[in-house]
Amino acid sequence: MVGGPRGDASGGMRQRILDAAAECLIEGGFASGRILSAIARKAGISRPTLYKYGGTVEDIRHALVERELTRFLEALAPRLEGMSWTADYATDLLVFVVGYARGHALLNAALRDVPEIVLPEFTLNADGPIRRISELAAPIVQRHIDAGRIPPVDVEMLTDALFRITLSIVLIRGPYDFDDPEVLRRYLRNALGMVAELA
Repeated sequence: MVGGPRGDASGGMRQRILDAAAECLIEGGFASGRILSAIARKAGISRPTLYKYGGTVEDIRHALVERELTRFLEALAPRLEGMSWTADYATDLLVFVVGYARGHALLNAALRDVPEIVLPEFTLNADGPIRRISELAAPIVQRHIDAGRIPPVDVEMLTDALFRITLSIVLIRGPYDFDDPEVLRRYLRNALGMVAELA
């Protein structure tokens, strides 16, 4: 019964398992063959309880991805509400998104330990996250368009383009130190300026 005591207890147990799983994975458990035992220990529960509320390793990984994407969307939404059609806004938005991804402990641990699992989720199978971001952004952007604050834009295409830019900055190592927010800001501002001039 969703919303009742059993539903609340089940949801609480699931969050406890996901919290424990995130800690284990950040500590280097992605490549461990005994990750379920480690998660159960950290959560303070038995393996049968872990299976009942958390499922398999794949179930837990999928649930973590969904939870982290939801948290990202919750952090992104207020920034979209303040949207303006300026280079400063676009730069600030990309600095936030790139900084969020580059500073994400679980994502960094996954890229460190199991890139062969993580990279396809953000490249070959990225249509899911792109769709979710676009669905969040579409009504907010439409309100800005209707109010005349920004020109009519194709939200799906804009989301896709920004996702690709973000992903390349997060994953591709080069001569710039993008962990330095000022370096990242200057880089994005200059890159966006060049694109605007071409347009």
